[in-house]
Amino acid sequence: MTDDADRTVSVVVPYSPRYTPAEMLEEAKATVAAQTVPTELVVVDDVDTGPADARNAGLDRAETRYVAFLDADDLWEPDKLERQLERVAETGAGLCLAGDPMSRDEFVYEAFVGDLDEVTSAILVDTDRVGVRFEGSLRRGEDTLYVLEAATAAGVCFCPDLFTRRHHDRSMMASGMPVDEYLEQAKRFGYLVDQRVPAAHPYTDIYYVQLFTTVGRAYHREGEYDRAVAYFMRALRISPHPSTALALVRTLVARVMP
Repeated sequence: MTDDADRTVSVVVPYSPRYTPAEMLEEAKATVAAQTVPTELVVVDDVDTGPADARNAGLDRAETRYVAFLDADDLWEPDKLERQLERVAETGAGLCLAGDPMSRDEFVYEAFVGDLDEVTSAILVDTDRVGVRFEGSLRRGEDTLYVLEAATAAGVCFCPDLFTRRHHDRSMMASGMPVDEYLEQAKRFGYLVDQRVPAAHPYTDIYYVQLFTTVGRAYHREGEYDRAVAYFMRALRISPHPSTALALVRTLVARVMP
């Protein structure tokens, strides 16, 4: 990559005024304009389609080899794209994200059952090597599924300190979703990872233990103790994890308390 044409990055920003104030979008766009490499901005309305379909529409509209994604309420560091392009050139990876260096298998673990989250605004992808699409049937985890598929197809590299995540009351993350819907979406996410990412198979049991424990705790908070107990038991039948057992005991005690 030696000239501006090679270094130009299409930047896809899904936007819905329902979730992000217009002034935050303008601030995010300003950090795109401030990049040290040329960019082509693609803002996609996700009011009716959702962010996954909006990102896919952005991929379709992008005319460059390299595409990056930015959530409308996040901010990039000025050299974010330049550092990622250099890292991709050094490693030959088809995907670059935020973080410290790790192996592909370590990344699959961290993305599937570890602490790696909020990946979207870090994504830089080489579309010559990655043909993955975002899964439109998911309302949660579609970005994680995307990077898992891309990383296992074309390799992944990392750069630290790429963006700032901004939380606010109108964000999609802040809005949450009912427990039943969360469970349905999380189960579908787990199924799709199992089907599409063979490298994640060793961690499937861990994923479902975490999921059923999380759902059990959510039902406990809502006072639905019988449902909480049922999900704790499902988790324990997969693996007898101490934190799940403790959560079960607390729910059993709460259920019999006046």
